[in-house]
This record gives sequence, C-alpha cells and structure tokens, in this order.
Amino acid sequence: MASGKFGVNLIFACVAALLALTAATFYSKSIGTGNRLAAVPEPSGGAMPQGSSSGDIAKRLADLEQLAGKDPQNPEYPGQIANIYYDLGQYDKALNFYRRSLTLRPGDPNVETDLATCYHYLGQDDKALETLDKVLGYAPGFSQALFNKGIVLINGKKDVKEGIRVWEELLRSNPDFPHKAELEQRIGQLKGSAQ
Repeated sequence: MASGKFGVNLIFACVAALLALTAATFYSKSIGTGNRLAAVPEPSGGAMPQGSSSGDIAKRLADLEQLAGKDPQNPEYPGQIANIYYDLGQYDKALNFYRRSLTLRPGDPNVETDLATCYHYLGQDDKALETLDKVLGYAPGFSQALFNKGIVLINGKKDVKEGIRVWEELLRSNPDFPHKAELEQRIGQLKGSAQ
C-alpha cells in the first residue's frame, strides 16, 4: 500500500515538474504580465529567478521602486515588483505589491489570480478561494483562476472531488488549454487514487 502511494506521489511530482518547467518557459516569455501558472508545484521558498544574481534582482527592485515613485499612478511598477518578490518566494511582500497594483487598476484578472496564489502559499486558502471566485465572477472561464482554484482545493483544502470538478470545468470551457494533456493525466491519477 505504501509503495502505491509513493508511486502516485512520484507520478504527481513528475507532472508537477513538467508543468513548472512549462510555466517557467511561459513566464520567461511574458515577464510583467502577471499571467503564470503560479500554483504548480508548491514553491521551495526563496528560489531566485532563473539567470539572476541577488545583485541583479536588488538593482531591478531599486529601479522599479524609483520608477514607481516617479509615476505613482502606474499599476505596472507595483505589479512587476510583486512578480519579483513572488519569484523569490517572499509571498507576503508580493501580496502587498499586488494589492497596490490592484488599487491602481482594479479588476485585473492576472494580478488578482497571482494575489490569490500568494494567499494560498501563505496558508490562507479561504482568502485564496474567495479571491479566485471574485476573478471568476467578472472573468468567467479565466483559465489561470480555474487552474489555481483546483490547486487550492486539492492541495490546500484537501477537497479532491471539488478540485477535479473545477479542473474538468476548465477543460470544458478552455478546450485549447496549453496544459490539457498534463491536467487530464493528473485528473485521471486523482480519480484512480480515490478508488
């Protein structure tokens, strides 16, 4: 029995690693958009963005903070600062900058979804779900919010049945979801382990 659970966990780890690699590739092509597969896999905490030294990151943060000071009504700067803190695993700081970005541009589904993911990583799963439901209220079918809602339900709330339902809704509403095959495989694994 223990080896069966180990096998399922090993398969999940492989799928999560594949999704993380795909997300990292996607993120590197869209830095600053806030649109990332934020919730896969669970973070190790404190990891540096790929290819960046601590000096590069500190300089980038200082530059962005200076730009934000010169143009305090621009929501892009706090969003970019939040993304850096997010990638560093400093979710409490990222959360504050995502909030600041949202006060300047309310209703940005990418930023709000990243905010929800910060709540999840900070152990505030109810707040994460509330935020994701808010996003889905004004952006129904938004794939990142549906995907992350499934993660929060399965990993945070341990509600596998509801998480699967949300992911199946994602696949129905977004048939061209870029990670469709991996997600279908994960759903199959979860259903198989529940039997």
